[in-house]
Amino acid sequence: MGNVKVAPRKEIKRVGVVGCGQMGGGYAQLCAQKGYQVIISDKTEELLKKGLSAIELRLAESADKDLILSRIHGTTGFQSFSDCDLIIEAVTEKMEAKKKIFTELDRVCPKDIILATNTSVLSILDMAVVTQRPDRILGIHMNPLFFPSAEIIKTIVTSDEALEIARNFGLSLGKGVVVVKDIPGFIVNRLITPLLLSAIRMIETDQASKDDIDILFKSMGWPIGPFGMMDGIGLDTLLFGCNAVYEELKDPQFTPPLLLKKMVTAGWLGIKTGKGFYEYGK
Repeated sequence: MGNVKVAPRKEIKRVGVVGCGQMGGGYAQLCAQKGYQVIISDKTEELLKKGLSAIELRLAESADKDLILSRIHGTTGFQSFSDCDLIIEAVTEKMEAKKKIFTELDRVCPKDIILATNTSVLSILDMAVVTQRPDRILGIHMNPLFFPSAEIIKTIVTSDEALEIARNFGLSLGKGVVVVKDIPGFIVNRLITPLLLSAIRMIETDQASKDDIDILFKSMGWPIGPFGMMDGIGLDTLLFGCNAVYEELKDPQFTPPLLLKKMVTAGWLGIKTGKGFYEYGK
């Protein structure tokens, strides 16, 4: 890192988002709705166009649709991110892909920019150490459009100043913010993943139906039942996540059910493919 300490920018005006899929698009939309200028990227023009179209579709009934969309700018490269104050990586849950992105962002972005990852289970410190700014790397984990709270994940080297900036950013998005440690699954996924996998095992062994389980959980105040939630998360993402936590902890609670693996193999990934535990229209 050298001997010169660079303080991160305190005022966030322009947000970068890497990945224009379900989560990245959600971040871009929410940030634009809250008044931020947003630059969002994806690997190809086709993927970028698909993601931006999904944002436009979600905003179809909004009176501020044109204003919100005017704040979102798409790109297929990383160079435009040099003008951002904070960047959120929201690509597939694969460590090597994330490390590659963080290495490239570190190369093109000024050293005072905070780089965040939306990973739900992977070690943030492992991503931080491939950069020259590990003290300005942290996690911002939330479902931007559907859940009211966010986990801000601090590694053992994240600076207090960077953490406070990220915390205030989360609050500015209207989220309740909880600062958590960089442990496998953090808090939310560490606790909820065994429950979701247990729900799958119950229908796998004909102990209950998915409809009954979802109805009961919604009656207890959940906005969506476990199976609807899993379809929204993406069954491939769930499978990768439980495998990743299992590899770290060797806890049998995180062993994926056979049904989950079969559904992922079949391409039944949930909302994003139109079929998961439920079927969805376009």
